[in-house]
Amino acid sequence: MIIKGEILKHQRESMGLSQRSLADGICHQSLISRMESESHITSMVILQELCHRLQIDLDQIVSLEEPNYLNLNAVRSALNVGNYGIARQLLKKQCNIKHLPDEAKPLFHTLHAQLDLSARNFFGALNDLQSASVAVTPLQRNLILEIEMVTTEVWLKLKDCDKARYSNSIALKKLRNFQGIKHSVLDNNIIVGIYRQSAQLELEQKSLVVAEKFLRQAREYASKVTLTAELVRLNLVEGRLKKLQNEKRESCKAYIRAYTGAEQLGDTVMMDDIKPFLAEHKIDYFD
Repeated sequence: MIIKGEILKHQRESMGLSQRSLADGICHQSLISRMESESHITSMVILQELCHRLQIDLDQIVSLEEPNYLNLNAVRSALNVGNYGIARQLLKKQCNIKHLPDEAKPLFHTLHAQLDLSARNFFGALNDLQSASVAVTPLQRNLILEIEMVTTEVWLKLKDCDKARYSNSIALKKLRNFQGIKHSVLDNNIIVGIYRQSAQLELEQKSLVVAEKFLRQAREYASKVTLTAELVRLNLVEGRLKKLQNEKRESCKAYIRAYTGAEQLGDTVMMDDIKPFLAEHKIDYFD
């Protein structure tokens, strides 16, 4: 497996650990030396133990150029911009779960769940997410959060707010725990999604003040993210909030930002979802 040896070395040195002390009880010192210089390891068990000792996420160490992950990351990139057709084609033709190592399987299931969600196969998505939850490791922190976020999204689509609220509460709790871990690097797009869902659920209860607080938190992280489908959803929720606050002009602006963003991404499914909100405000759009 290809890893980022320079990150391993930097983290070890920043913690004041020698190669021998890092390896103690896990592997031989020579393996640490090879990992740092050759960026390669064959044992996932050893790598997980080293990441735990170094207090860093497994995802920070595994290289995106690792063949087992390369196609899965291409699927995720396609999903982030709402290109479901390409994502489905990549996952079906280039990502055979039988050939994936165990640590890559929860990501496969999570991506498959997102495709099921886009196709409104909600219970298929829940089955995929259950498989992902069973297989994910404690050091795959971003993936743990993503699984909870997608689970919440399924329940939101099913209009089961009680189960969505429960899933979201778990996501928030885990997010806060992970943010408290030193050197933990979390995906800003996932954080935006969790806070956006929190705001959306508060809107269902007409808790506008709390919803606005969650939206502000989402916006803090959104500034660090390039245009994604999640940012479009964030604008859509903001439009609903502003409408409930009787701020019609701001509501219109948010819906227009959402539609423009979906249009830029070429996400026709999301564009169709936003059109009723535009029509409600008598805003013209072009097909």
